[in-house]
Amino acid sequence: MNATRTRIALPAAGLLLLGAYLVATARIPMWRYFGARGITVDFVYMLGPDWERATVEYVALVALTFGAYLGAVAIVWRAWQQPPWWLVMGFAALFALALVPMYPPTAVDMFHYHAMARIAWVFGANPLITPQGDFPYPIGMSWSELPSPYGPLWSLLTGPAAVIPRLFADDVTIGLYAFKAMGALSVLATAGMIWRIVGRMAPGQQALATLLFAWNPFVLLRIVGNGHNELWMMLPVLIALECVQRRWWVLAIEALTLSVLVKFATALLGPPLLLYIWMHADGDARTRLRLIARAGAVAAITAALAYAPFFEGRATFAMLSVQSTLMITSTPLLLELFLQQIAYLGWNDPARAADDARWITRLAFLLVYPTLVWHARRDFRHLVTLSFTILFLYLLVASSWYRPWYMVWPVTLAALRPRSWLTPVLLAATLGGAFPDLIEQFRGHWPWLAEYTRAIAAPVVVAFVPPLLFWLYGLARTGEWGLESSAERESAAHR
Repeated sequence: MNATRTRIALPAAGLLLLGAYLVATARIPMWRYFGARGITVDFVYMLGPDWERATVEYVALVALTFGAYLGAVAIVWRAWQQPPWWLVMGFAALFALALVPMYPPTAVDMFHYHAMARIAWVFGANPLITPQGDFPYPIGMSWSELPSPYGPLWSLLTGPAAVIPRLFADDVTIGLYAFKAMGALSVLATAGMIWRIVGRMAPGQQALATLLFAWNPFVLLRIVGNGHNELWMMLPVLIALECVQRRWWVLAIEALTLSVLVKFATALLGPPLLLYIWMHADGDARTRLRLIARAGAVAAITAALAYAPFFEGRATFAMLSVQSTLMITSTPLLLELFLQQIAYLGWNDPARAADDARWITRLAFLLVYPTLVWHARRDFRHLVTLSFTILFLYLLVASSWYRPWYMVWPVTLAALRPRSWLTPVLLAATLGGAFPDLIEQFRGHWPWLAEYTRAIAAPVVVAFVPPLLFWLYGLARTGEWGLESSAERESAAHR
């Protein structure tokens, strides 16, 4: 595609996306739903009592935004010259700005963030051990009997969003807008890191990589629309990867530590990072051991400082054991339902079946995990791809508590390899990830989902099967864990 057509077609796709987000926000603006206290409304209520109309509107939004997004991806993919950074990032900023006033359309986690932040910064209690319902909050929530499931760094990051509303008569909407602004900032900061990393790894592909991520409707609606905190976990992972590119080994481990202190899932990326450093750092074995020991000491001090304001002995970590037993819309839950049908080993007992299902799926993941860690050592592209694969397979196989927005974790890493087989996986994961909420909300209206196992299986299949098929196909075509296409290998050879 020549440069003139690109200059016209890409802004046209961006304007179509922007218009769709403005219309959607106008349909459900946040300020409309706080006239009364004590209730959280979901998108079923906001779009009206007619579930069929709500379904049509939601599917239309997904179809329109993904259609424009895929058009933009095709334009940049075929372009002879990549568009300038200000065009890609400028539209990303406009998309985020358009979604900041939107009431969270498909999840209400942002209300939990705000309530937990108030526990620490308004009421002076410990959010890591204090149930969210112990202090007044004007919006109704589920799971109010549980404390924060996040790491201490998240409680520290949310301070401004809890304190600023105190300057405006404790107006709860000010705090919610602050969290929406945090979501927008996380998208733009992560997009900036993608541009930087890809610019060093695959010059000329920055625009495609950044557009794959920052123009993606799934990412934008989950992170800015719903206000999720996933990118505050993934942004330090990208910082760690750039530090690896620059051979700043201690800072790389420190950045990953910060990620784990927001949400614990990225601890899975620690072993591949350490092995990569061991294989690529300069010096003999003793020198590298000292390097890793020094980095470990810095990471331990960082963790201790983050936990210091909240530490109350073993109770500080009690929520970790609670989290390990929760199950919702996941492969382990489906396995539990299957085991209950087998009158063997006491599996007719739901508690026994649930416990064994969790251990079976975790063991399945752990069987392949060492192989993924080992292959990540080869070069930087493999480190990126295997880090993606670890998070991707963990969500598909071993995570007993899965929510659709978790797919943002591997998607963020997939964007770093824009001309590999990770791109179709990214596209399938984000398109499929738009629909589990709709199925969960409306499955009671669909007779073919009346049976409980089918009702649980449907959102899992929609979220997991399409990206898994593309990932398996890419693995079969390339024959190696790096998922490099032939074009990408040739491009890397010429650099």
